[in-house]
Amino acid sequence: MFLAAGLEEVHTRAIDLPALFRDFDDYWLPFLGGQGPAPAYLMSLPPDRRSAVREAVRRSLPADPDGSIRLNARAWAVRSRKPG
Repeated sequence: MFLAAGLEEVHTRAIDLPALFRDFDDYWLPFLGGQGPAPAYLMSLPPDRRSAVREAVRRSLPADPDGSIRLNARAWAVRSRKPG
């Protein structure tokens, strides 16, 4: 994408950070704000489907015995230059 935009010497790298959530509600709350593609989609569902998604996500997350959830968050850093 960056090369197609005419940039040169494009270098990318992943930045991984630990993300710790107090419990499932701490993880889930941002999805209820409706901001961004996933939360907007979730809020477009009827309440029964939204609940089904919530429970499916809850079952799929690795929770510690105290209920906390440890995940890795990834962002991408990109460095390039404009020609000329």
